[in-house]
Amino acid sequence: MIENSWTRLDNQWYYADPSGRLSQNTWKKINGSWYYFDQTGSMLSNTAVDGYLLTKSGAMAEKGWTKLDQIWYYVAPSGKISQDKWEKINGSWYYFDKEGGMLSATTFKGYLFNQSGAMAENNWVKIKDTWFYANGSGRYVQENWQKIQGSWYSFDQDGGMLADKWQGSYYLKTSGAMAENEWIFDKAYKSWFYLKANGRYANQEWIGAYYLKSGGYMAKSEWIYDNSDKARYYLDDNGHYVSGTYKIDGKEHLFQKYGQWISEVSTEGGFTKGLYSNTIFLDPGHGGRDSGAFYYNVAEKDLNMQIYRKLRTKLEELGYKVLTSRDSDSDIDVDFVTERSRMVNKTNSDIFISIHFNATGNTYSKTSGIQTYSYSDEPDYPSKINKYWHNHPDRMSESKRLAAAIHSSLLAETGAKDAGLLESSYAVLRETAKPAVLLELGYMDNFSENQQIRDGHYQDKLVAGIVKGIQKYYAGQ
Repeated sequence: MIENSWTRLDNQWYYADPSGRLSQNTWKKINGSWYYFDQTGSMLSNTAVDGYLLTKSGAMAEKGWTKLDQIWYYVAPSGKISQDKWEKINGSWYYFDKEGGMLSATTFKGYLFNQSGAMAENNWVKIKDTWFYANGSGRYVQENWQKIQGSWYSFDQDGGMLADKWQGSYYLKTSGAMAENEWIFDKAYKSWFYLKANGRYANQEWIGAYYLKSGGYMAKSEWIYDNSDKARYYLDDNGHYVSGTYKIDGKEHLFQKYGQWISEVSTEGGFTKGLYSNTIFLDPGHGGRDSGAFYYNVAEKDLNMQIYRKLRTKLEELGYKVLTSRDSDSDIDVDFVTERSRMVNKTNSDIFISIHFNATGNTYSKTSGIQTYSYSDEPDYPSKINKYWHNHPDRMSESKRLAAAIHSSLLAETGAKDAGLLESSYAVLRETAKPAVLLELGYMDNFSENQQIRDGHYQDKLVAGIVKGIQKYYAGQ
């Protein structure tokens, strides 16, 4: 018979008192620790009895944390475990279920608990494959937006962070952060989108060299028409607008430096004397960063544009097709030598007219009058891109005929001083493969003439003179 000692039978522990009787259905303090024995006398372990926790050894757990079967319990100063209640321990809040198990990596009644079991405050917690975020009160964000460390996040009705998906006009990245000032590629839509500073996708607008259509889709391998600048563009298969010469559906097209479509390119180039398409290429000189001459608060580039617009309107009213090197205040020249000529050479234009105003460089100049230039071949200035046509007899003679017709008509219409029907090797005259002239329509540094050339009525006379000269040219006069 066992007396005042432990014994193990069939994997169960028993304790006999000094009289040899088993402890049954009772608590027993043995060697300073409390144990509980059921009605058969078996020692209980890894369980709770009447709110007290029995450890793996069977000894009742003392104050503090105890882990049993991967579940944490907390023994209060009373000796009982916390059950179905909140408990603040070492500055953090914890919640224990009805059995006393600590909640962790879960949500409960609007609160979020991290892996350690502490209630999350201003912190992220990943539960399985989903991220949650708790604010300062410990409540997790549900069906709402939240700005966290400078980025916006969105959460569904269960509190799960949204990622890799759209939320209205906004896009949540893999990290969950709302995309801002950046490109994203959506595999579902097979398209690039651009999210602006406010997080909304760009819509029917340019972002650099790329165009975002209705719905935010990036245009590519297609034409678009921009209402804001009344111009057509073609976006290549990377979505970038094309410039210069570009082949589309087997046909060459010509585009300005910043993508505006000019025309379909003539594959033959040059021109045939006497064969006309009634297409005129106008070149308002300078533009963008290149203002040209600047006197008395007016820039040459602006005067050139004023004449060009009036002239284009008149020519189109007469049935001519008008192409141009620029239709706005934009930079044209890439190398300041051949760009304008490259543009016109790729078109079926009959003639090229470059519009300019003159200056001597002397602020108090009295020099006045109109000059008209055609091409003069000078060995010191060899052609770069127009070796065949630059000094071709037909082009040389037709350029001179065009210059003479316009010059005489300008003088007749305006009464301006004849400053010369001249020849020069200016780049636009040398590198252009069509009959070409350059007009200097008055001196900007002559105060009196400056006031005249900026007057709308006088500009109308200049335009009338150019138009009549063009009509003479086409009439063979």
